[in-house]
Amino acid sequence: MDFDSNDYLRMRDIKLQEPISHQKIGHLEILIHWIFMISEKNNLNTKTIELAAILTKIYISKNQISQDSLQLLGIASLMIAVKFNECQTQINMNVDDCASQCNFEFSSTQILEMEMSILSLIEFDVNITTITDYYNGQTIHSDLILFVTLDSDFLYYQKYELFEAITNFYSQDTQSMPIKIQNVIYKINQKINNLTQTERNKKQKIRRKKISKRKFRIARQSKISNILQQKYDFNQNL
Repeated sequence: MDFDSNDYLRMRDIKLQEPISHQKIGHLEILIHWIFMISEKNNLNTKTIELAAILTKIYISKNQISQDSLQLLGIASLMIAVKFNECQTQINMNVDDCASQCNFEFSSTQILEMEMSILSLIEFDVNITTITDYYNGQTIHSDLILFVTLDSDFLYYQKYELFEAITNFYSQDTQSMPIKIQNVIYKINQKINNLTQTERNKKQKIRRKKISKRKFRIARQSKISNILQQKYDFNQNL
């Protein structure tokens, strides 16, 4: 990637300035996971998921929003992202489709009003840099991009910092990289290790339960066999 295109992407690489409260971050994570599930169901691109998540984060950082309206914000953000990113894929998500994704909890008018509210906030400029944009046609690491997009601990990093960390995540030598990028790589690695360990613990618990059930079943069968044997011996002695 030449300097000019990289410089352009950084210029449009939004960094959240306003701190988001702990309670809002909890709601935000749930909302972005919901956006991801809807996107997966509709075969949307990684960039579309990223953009919808960015729009959601920007809106929540600058506005008070009730818990009842979070899903409305999410579906309106996703509708904008689909319009902007999915032109070539021929995937369409109109307002009626969006209402359907929310089980018709919101009317078409409410969704369109939220869409306008989001667009007004960003001054109708949806061309916001995502991590995917930095790949410039190269094979992207979708799994890691989605990993950091869905995790609120990476909320305040700029996209080029996350791109550098993801690109060099599997590198054997990270010492020459800027400290901030090293820290992001370390954080991603720690979180993946924690998730892996949690998954192992779950499997061990399931295995222990299976072993306990098997032992219980064997003990029960042995007890039944003993009772039957005792009955047989008793009948024989009559």
